[in-house]
Amino acid sequence: MNLDDHLAKVQLIDCSGRTTHRLTLLINGRVEIRVGEVRAVVDPRTRAVEPPSRRLGSGEYGHDQVLDIACNLARGG
Repeated sequence: MNLDDHLAKVQLIDCSGRTTHRLTLLINGRVEIRVGEVRAVVDPRTRAVEPPSRRLGSGEYGHDQVLDIACNLARGG
């Protein structure tokens, strides 16, 4: 069994139809965000991003918008 097949996932798409961000709800309740080859993990309880210097905004999505989406994913919304 591949656990990745059962994790909740969301893709953010830009106005050209390209995927800009891939969010995955991890088994520990945190949310992994990938922007290309860049990876960050968000703790939805505190909105802390690891690594702390990582900015998640890209193009049409601002950093706070991506954090909001990650927190909503963790809440099941």
